[in-house]
Amino acid sequence: MAEAAEAQRARELAERALLAHTEFVANVSHELRTPLQSIIGFADLGARRAREQPVLADLFVTIGHAGERMRRLVDDLLDIARADSAQLTMNFEFVDLRPLLREVALELRPQVESRALTLRLHLPPQPLTVSVDAARMQQVVRNVLANALKFSPDAGEVEVEASVLADGSTRIDCADRGPGVPADELERIFDAFVQSSRTRDGAGGTGLGLAISRRIVAAHGGAIVALAREGGGSVFRITLPGMAWGRSDAGAVDLPLNGGA
Repeated sequence: MAEAAEAQRARELAERALLAHTEFVANVSHELRTPLQSIIGFADLGARRAREQPVLADLFVTIGHAGERMRRLVDDLLDIARADSAQLTMNFEFVDLRPLLREVALELRPQVESRALTLRLHLPPQPLTVSVDAARMQQVVRNVLANALKFSPDAGEVEVEASVLADGSTRIDCADRGPGVPADELERIFDAFVQSSRTRDGAGGTGLGLAISRRIVAAHGGAIVALAREGGGSVFRITLPGMAWGRSDAGAVDLPLNGGA
């Protein structure tokens, strides 16, 4: 009995410590957002007013870009804090995943074109209807796809394939030919602030994107994993459960998004 009581007390202390930690992160993040908005706003104003002075305008642009990076970090920290405290808001509805995937791909088109990459979407002609929070699911796909594009070699190819499995679940694979992830890091890269040893030196990120993505997918009852791709590179696989219509053997629609396609 004494051991059980001690174990219960230890769990309660751990839960209180986690709650205090997440509340602290959330509060600090909220406090940072207001001054960051001011910095970004004034940097944009300064850049527009200094158009006739290129050196000064460039300084304002640099400040603005730094402020945007900080804002993204704050948003990521808020998402992590909300997820850890079970306060990550989800608005589920039945949607066709295909338009969501196309929107993310088009949003990232400048990144594709600037490095002569090829991005191909392989989607079945039938709807991929699942119950998801559309904005959050796009956030997951955006995180994974942006990473694949970032770490792909110039003029390389990234493929996104979505299909329905035999058990009715929906799978989204994002495959690249980047440096890949060492076998012993395939799971750890989903921890907060952890990046692959093969990419972290040039990543320029926070190491929070995949951690947030896993929490979002888990909230959908699904799973996200990283796999080594045969021939080099990585595959990030998102699996979502249930309520999907269509057939995985229906044939793919290939949407090239490189260059002038």
